[in-house]
Formats: sequence, C-alpha cells, structure tokens
Amino acid sequence: MLLWLVLLGCYFSLIWAQNASFTQGQKFQIVLLGIPDMSKIPISPIDAPVWDIDLFDNPVTTIGTLKAAGKTVICYFSAGTAEDWRDDYRSFAAADLGKVLPEWPNERWLQTGSQSIRALMAKRIKLAADKGCDAIDPDNTDGYQNDNGLNLKNTDAIDYVRWMQQEAAKYDMRIGLKNSLDILSDVSPIIDFAVNEQCAQNVECQAYENFIALNKPVFHIEYPLPLNAQAMNGASCKGTGVAGLSTIMKDLQLNGMSYYCDGSYVDTPTLGDEFEPHSPNTNANKLLASSTFEHENIYNVAKSHFVSAKTNKYIGWRRRM
Repeated sequence: MLLWLVLLGCYFSLIWAQNASFTQGQKFQIVLLGIPDMSKIPISPIDAPVWDIDLFDNPVTTIGTLKAAGKTVICYFSAGTAEDWRDDYRSFAAADLGKVLPEWPNERWLQTGSQSIRALMAKRIKLAADKGCDAIDPDNTDGYQNDNGLNLKNTDAIDYVRWMQQEAAKYDMRIGLKNSLDILSDVSPIIDFAVNEQCAQNVECQAYENFIALNKPVFHIEYPLPLNAQAMNGASCKGTGVAGLSTIMKDLQLNGMSYYCDGSYVDTPTLGDEFEPHSPNTNANKLLASSTFEHENIYNVAKSHFVSAKTNKYIGWRRRM
C-alpha cells in the first residue's frame, strides 16, 4: 500500500509540473454541483481543454485524472464571502464579517484587506496548489458593488486580486477574474482569464473586447430558459459582444449538463449530486422549470436555495454580478 501511494504521488507530481495554457476561445466545462465521475472514460466533453471545478469538493485523484487526460484545471472558491458550510468557516473572525447577503443567508461579506482573511485565503490557495490545480477562480471579488457593511471600495478589490495573483504565482498557478467588470481594465495585465455569468443577458459582453484582444479567454456562462439546443439561436450565443467568448449554456445548478454555441450537447457524469431545493423555497423547482423565469430577483433566490440531500449543506457556488 505504501509503495502504491508513493508511486501515485510521483505520477501526479509529474502531471502537476505541466504548465497551464490559456488562450482566447478555448472550450471549457464548469461543474460545481457534484464531482466529475472519473470512471467514465473518455471524460466528456473530450474537446474541452479547460475545466472549472470546486476546490473543496474534488479530491486530488479527480484533478490528477483530469490533468492526465490533458485538461487544464481551474479550482473555484469564494474569496469574498464566508460560507458557513465550509470546513474553515469557524476560523473567520467576527470583526472581519460584513453583512449577510440578502439572497444567500448562509454567506457574509468579508473584509478582504484584513490580514486574518488573507492568511485564510493563502491557505486556500495553497490547498489548490497541493491538490494540483492549474489556476484559481476566486468568486465574490465585487463586494464593493453591494451593501457589504464593510465600506469596501473598488480599490480594495483591485488590491485583493493583485494580492491573490501574487500568492498563486508562488505555486506557478494562474488566476482569473470572476465578473467584477468595473475592475477588469485595472487587473487585465495580471490575470490569465476571466469568468463571466450572464453578460449576454445583461448586454455587457462588449466590455471584454480589449481583454480577448490580448488572446486571453473569457469563460462565459449563460442560463437560458428553456435550456435546450434552440438556445444557441438566442442572445446567449448571438448577443452583442459574445463573439470571441468561450460560451457555455448551463442549468442554474451548474451540474454536468451543458450546451454549446456550436450546437453540441454534453451531460458530464457526476458523483454526489443528489440535491434538492431547500425547504424554505420549495417552489424553486417550479421556478427553474418555467419558461417565463426571467426576473432577476427570482432567478437569484431560486438558485441560492439548493442544498445537499445528504449533508443538508448549501452547495458551494453562488452567482455574483
């Protein structure tokens, strides 16, 4: 057993030594609900070189197997909020916690300039490196756009992203910017990719014109309703500024089901994704199934109340604009 573990460690060490490569237009898959099932070979979508998955939920073996298949692995975590289902939640000092997010009662904004917060995030970034992630996808850097209770400003977000980039660089990892369009031009030189949600729906995709001109990808997620092959004929794929982005159309839960603008469809097999709506919002399923489900507030509330049927914990993903 010991010899097997040593050999496995050496194998993954060689894989992890590969340098990540990000280029404009790369196809990607994002799965934050469930763990990609690595027993299903080949891993679908086989033509997606970039995968965005949850840092905490995915074991080393999942990341190693993806990399062995030639994939670049981005690991997601929330950098701007404290989520009370995470293992390190009790390490957050009360003085560093801001207001509760209205649509997400189990999350609170963070004082991102706090040395204590940065020490915790440094541990998360190191965890990403230890697991073999090629890059990090730190969410919720846009607290300054919200009623955060901490007097956060856009300059705080810029400083925070720059600090995280420096931390990630210690381990030869890359970093992307999640949404936060107000600070895109300020951090473009130091980030390797961007992740955006619903810029087509919000008519904001043109903001990435200069960024993709740098040959850097924008991993663009839309949530059209109904979610089907016909969605490629709508704004998700043909909206202003969408050309040149790496677009994927997903269910709100960010499970394995995905549609692409080239007309392709994939349902990546996953493990541990037996989820059901949280009891205070039992109408979420009906809302998600409704073809008239367009109102932004309903969109957010329905998505925010998915929990694990096994653990009764909120899933580790939240939308931020």
